[in-house]
Amino acid sequence: MNINPDFSDAPDLDAETAMQACMDGIAEILLEPAMAKDELSMDDQTLLGIIGMTMKTIAEKARAFEALQDGSDQNKHFRN
Repeated sequence: MNINPDFSDAPDLDAETAMQACMDGIAEILLEPAMAKDELSMDDQTLLGIIGMTMKTIAEKARAFEALQDGSDQNKHFRN
């Protein structure tokens, strides 16, 4: 029962969108202020960039797996 007529369910959230939202939050709350105050060395920034790209790759692979799983429901013999 939905008592709020303006309420709508959140759309299905895929792995890439979820990861991007998390990374945006981390950047806004932690990274941007630290960079503005010059608290991150070039090595720190490089390492954070590598971590970000790694997380993006993981999310892309998770999204591909989600798509594979979604397709398996539609066609039981799609891999044959």
